[in-house]
Amino acid sequence: MISWLGYGVLTAGLVLAAWTGWQAYRRRPTTEAQMWGAIVVEAGLLVQTVIALVRLAGGASVTEPVTFIAYSVGILAPLALGFYLARLERTRWGSIALCFTAVVVAVMTLRLLQLWQGHV
Repeated sequence: MISWLGYGVLTAGLVLAAWTGWQAYRRRPTTEAQMWGAIVVEAGLLVQTVIALVRLAGGASVTEPVTFIAYSVGILAPLALGFYLARLERTRWGSIALCFTAVVVAVMTLRLLQLWQGHV
C-alpha cells in the first residue's frame, strides 16, 4: 500500500460522496460525470489493492494481516454496487446509493491506512 495513493483514494471517495450527496439533496439523478468519477475512484482502489497485496506477499508486515486482506479485497465491492444501483435507479435514490457507498469506501480506506501504518 502506498500512503499517498491511499489518502488520494480517501479524498476522492469523500469528494464523490459530497458531490453525489449534493445531487441527491437537489433531488436529481446521478450524472454521467459522477459515474465517471466513481469509475476513477474504483480504478484507484483496484491499483491500491494490487499494490498492497503484492507488497504484503513480498514481506511487508501489517497489523492484523487477515483483517487487512479482507478489507483490501472487500473494498472493491461497495462502490461497484453503488454504481450498479445508480445506473439502475435513475432517480435521486441512485445518487443516495452512490453517496452512501462512496462514504463506505472512504471509511474502509481509512481503516486500511491505519492497519498499514500500525495504528490499531
